[in-house]
Amino acid sequence: MVIDSHIHYGRNSVWGDFSPEFVLSLLGDNIEYAICSNIEGIDGINFKNELDCNLDMLRVARKYKKFKPLAVCQVDKSLDAHVMKYLLAEYPEFIGLKFHPECMKLPANSPKYDKYLELAKEYKKPCLFHSGHIKSRFSSPLLIYEKAKEFPTVPIILGHLSTGPKPSHDAAIEILLESIENNDATLYADISWMDFGTGNHEDTITLIEKLKNTSKGDYTNRILWASDAPIGEFNQTPELYAKNLNTFYVKILEHFKDEILLQNLLCNNVRDLYKLR
Repeated sequence: MVIDSHIHYGRNSVWGDFSPEFVLSLLGDNIEYAICSNIEGIDGINFKNELDCNLDMLRVARKYKKFKPLAVCQVDKSLDAHVMKYLLAEYPEFIGLKFHPECMKLPANSPKYDKYLELAKEYKKPCLFHSGHIKSRFSSPLLIYEKAKEFPTVPIILGHLSTGPKPSHDAAIEILLESIENNDATLYADISWMDFGTGNHEDTITLIEKLKNTSKGDYTNRILWASDAPIGEFNQTPELYAKNLNTFYVKILEHFKDEILLQNLLCNNVRDLYKLR
């Protein structure tokens, strides 16, 4: 089975109009769970505040058990984190927190994130950060790493391991390696958009090879397969979604010839991180 570690639904977003039912239809029978957030709390015409956005996500996750909910954090709009503290205390179904520095136009190393990350530490919740181009003023993996070092026990996922081209991915891979070698942050990488739907998976293979061979041993447990569905032209239909997943399966198995590694990337790593049963 497969766990998709990064999807969303949301009506009237800048990326499209994606009902929960539409997103569910993309996934297919091979997807056991999908880690999901409500994009209406991130961007779009139908923008919802932090409380309403996440209560809607909770309603959807209770209706569709395949969705495992992340709580969207509106750090740029909140004076403190009292809404998020309420949500985490009252609704343990939220398995982690979601941050999008690029949409908030709030640099990922801002002190404004601290109260949310303190909650993540208290409630033992991983945090998924959208990470953009290495030169982004808001969501560069460098900025996320700076903040992660202030909360070294909190698992922080670099969503997409940057959304830039190959040089940006290469820089993000080096950041991930540095965090491991220095043991100064707990960084993970989701690999959605790593190869921009080309199917060659060269950047992903480089990431896997480098994490297999750190000076401290094999750290490929820090890699999570993800689609970013339904965003991206290769995620827009069930057929394209299935092709994207199958191409990853074939390319990684062809290169590494390791079924256990493949299953870890597709399922076990994210299951362990979020303590899914």
